[in-house]
Amino acid sequence: MGFIKQLLSFALLGASLQGLAFGDDFPQEDINSGKALQQISKTAYDAALARLEASPSSTCTKENVRVRKEWRKIPEGERASYVKAVECLMQQPQVYPNMTGPKSMFDSFGVLHYKMTPYVHNSAYFLLFHRLYVWTFEEKLREQCGYTGAFPYWEWGLDAGGVETSPLFDGSETSMGSNGEFVNNTGNAFFGRGSGGGCVKEGPFHNYTVNFGPNTASDPLAYNPRCLKRDLNTPLCAQWASLRNTTETILESPDIALFQANLQGDFRWPEARKWGFAVHGGGHFTIGGDPGGDFYFSPLEPVFYQHHGQIDRMYFIWQNLDWENRQTMAGTITMMNMPASRNGTLDDVLDITPVGGSFKYSELLDTVGSSPFCFVYE
Repeated sequence: MGFIKQLLSFALLGASLQGLAFGDDFPQEDINSGKALQQISKTAYDAALARLEASPSSTCTKENVRVRKEWRKIPEGERASYVKAVECLMQQPQVYPNMTGPKSMFDSFGVLHYKMTPYVHNSAYFLLFHRLYVWTFEEKLREQCGYTGAFPYWEWGLDAGGVETSPLFDGSETSMGSNGEFVNNTGNAFFGRGSGGGCVKEGPFHNYTVNFGPNTASDPLAYNPRCLKRDLNTPLCAQWASLRNTTETILESPDIALFQANLQGDFRWPEARKWGFAVHGGGHFTIGGDPGGDFYFSPLEPVFYQHHGQIDRMYFIWQNLDWENRQTMAGTITMMNMPASRNGTLDDVLDITPVGGSFKYSELLDTVGSSPFCFVYE
């Protein structure tokens, strides 16, 4: 009888997922307000845990699965512990020999991203590279700096009415530091100007030194110490990273090729052109500044990992709304297929040594399956 009940519960869950996967309509007000996003997020969460319960691995069970949470849903003490762990990682030895710029393990993640950027953006590898990259960062926080709390992501749409007052950026000791000092003539023709532009004023990371970059330097990996600058941009967040944009990106993407195009605003897909900078660019340039606005060195901005946690959360939701049909890869292995390259495959190997490990891309599809991962998103 227990088996029959379990089988019935899976059948009912599958029926509900099938409806969502093929774009059941939500009232526009529910999409705009985030209510629809909450619903599909809960559905994906339940689906992932149901799969885990049905097929636990030797390393991932319902008892030890980690739950990633939005920044403001994490208790203040735990947020402060997360900040201290990031600051700790900024004191751990870097792992790249014969480089003058990077000084810490935190910096080493910036070197890795710089080296990989031409192959892991607007390519077949974008989503799975960043999934492993963010998870590896989390593991370093735990292994080297003793962090034991939930890993936080940033739901940009919750701050579309005022990024400057977000609990993530309000400058309190439980934030990730404040906006930058207001500086005239910052911003550019593409993104507009934000409300800061100068060095972070207060709170965590206001004394953090960015050690290398920018990408436009003659030697981007050479030592170039400077302050962390931010140029928070609420209008850009509201336009490109709203709750509506996040929800519709998920619901209007029937396959992986269109999902990652919609996520990144890849103009090679006509359907993706309406998204402009899309949620990926929208989140990055809502932070802006230096290095947050630097395509290659954005991981030297500490909030990069909350931003890309949200990107991976979207991927997690999208996958788990139709799991059987969403374990695929699409695209070539170079950015915008320049230079022209072969298609990526799930048998390709992602090697991020010396920062992290080496895995087949197929091992990175499931956050609760036979993979290095064991996490879900709340």
